[in-house]
Amino acid sequence: MQLQSPKHFLLRIAQDRYRFSLLIQAFALAIVLGWWFARAIPFSLDKRADFVPTASQMLPCVSYSPFRLREGLGDVNPFNPAANVTPAQIEVDLRILKTRTHCIRTYGLSQGLDAVPAVVQKLGMRMKLGIWLARDEAQNRLELERGIALARQYKDVVDLLVVGNEVLLRRELSADALAKALAYARQHSPVPVTYADVWEFWLRNSTLEQHVDVVTIHILPYWEDDPVAVSDAVTHVLNIAAKVQQQFAGKPIWVGETGWPAAGRQRAGAVPGGVEQSQFVSELLARGSTLNYNLIEGFDQPWKRSFEGAMGGYWGLFDAVGQPRVALRGSVVEDARWWRGPLAGLIGGAVGMILAVLARVRATPLVLAGGLLGALVPVQWLMMQQWDRSPLEQALSALLAAISTAATLVAFLPKLTKTHDLIRLVVLFAASTAALVLLLDSRYRPFPWWWFLAPTAALLALRASAWESTFKASNEAHLLATVLAVCAVLIALTEGWRNAQALSYCALLLTLAVVATWPSRTKTSNAINAAGAQSSVV
Repeated sequence: MQLQSPKHFLLRIAQDRYRFSLLIQAFALAIVLGWWFARAIPFSLDKRADFVPTASQMLPCVSYSPFRLREGLGDVNPFNPAANVTPAQIEVDLRILKTRTHCIRTYGLSQGLDAVPAVVQKLGMRMKLGIWLARDEAQNRLELERGIALARQYKDVVDLLVVGNEVLLRRELSADALAKALAYARQHSPVPVTYADVWEFWLRNSTLEQHVDVVTIHILPYWEDDPVAVSDAVTHVLNIAAKVQQQFAGKPIWVGETGWPAAGRQRAGAVPGGVEQSQFVSELLARGSTLNYNLIEGFDQPWKRSFEGAMGGYWGLFDAVGQPRVALRGSVVEDARWWRGPLAGLIGGAVGMILAVLARVRATPLVLAGGLLGALVPVQWLMMQQWDRSPLEQALSALLAAISTAATLVAFLPKLTKTHDLIRLVVLFAASTAALVLLLDSRYRPFPWWWFLAPTAALLALRASAWESTFKASNEAHLLATVLAVCAVLIALTEGWRNAQALSYCALLLTLAVVATWPSRTKTSNAINAAGAQSSVV
């Protein structure tokens, strides 16, 4: 066997290291493209015959709020006193909802909502009329009087008067104050009276039973303290309803809210998504024939994202502009426009090739980096739409996207090697800040992998290749990397082993902390650098 010369052996090592660095980048690109392709995988709602509703089956009742996106009005929300809805707009909404249900539940009477009963009567529907209670006692009394008057005027379509919604959960009223409001409503209302809250709060305040005709509970498997996966969610709803019924054997139970979010972040084993939402609703329809329940909600409510993150704005049977999203039968996909990611990746790869030619540097690393950045552009845009709640948050997202792009491209442009230390420091600062925010406010924050995947892959490829100069991280970089690593471990422990999204994100942060600070080896010889260049010249 012919022995290789030391020079030839070193050349082979250099070439292997170079190819390994390309493999790292290709793997990162495959992750993003795989994420996009996964959104196009159809899920058959018919594969479990026992959980398939009939094609004409209607939902028993659906929550209705008019505060959605309307042409010419933008984001109409209940915190804008000028955002009044008209009877004509309400009628448009209810005609849409009538294709899925003949009953709606409302939550208040202000901003034009007192016109809902008349529209319900006109369309031949029925409703559960909501009275909104909060801290202001005078306003509560006005709302009560108006609600009772409407119930009396439209008692032929109002089945139930819902006095207060989650005021105990929000700690806006005491149980005693609520009991007085319920007693007053029950004394004067021509229709049955109830109070609606999360099921645990009814168990903790069981004395309220004597002040209502119906016990209305909310069961939201995704938001439970111990979140429930969608595969077990309907069973959970049925079991909790039966449990509460045992506690209040003398009163009928109404599940006033149940549903599943179509967007957001994973909680334990509970994954939000459009496919999961259709799976939950179709199974609930098929199995809930003995359950008296109301689905939340008719239309997406974008304003709720300010309080509940992306998850709050995507619970609707219809999206915020009134387009249907939930399917009951057949196959569904998460995103019919999944091709945006691969297409953007191809465009990004072409841009990387052009940049490599202009800069007279290795083409393949920049093509892969461009493809990765391109495929991440529509991810970033999608996440900005779902998660960003203000111009400030949109600006921060754009800034982090720019940092990610700069850090990725700079890694493969030799003329900019003097900026490597600075860009590492900026990326570590951004990542550690995002991790701290997530750790301190985890319930309503995402796992923003789309900001840090590309620079992490670039730094890892750079460290694995043969062309990086000797590098030693600064003390500031080590400090930030330590903060990042500690946060990643704590996030993983907090979220738990069932949360695959959290664990993947934490693995990414740990990788970034290591590759951004681990000292590189001195080049063995100029031959190594030459070998890497020969194997990658345009």
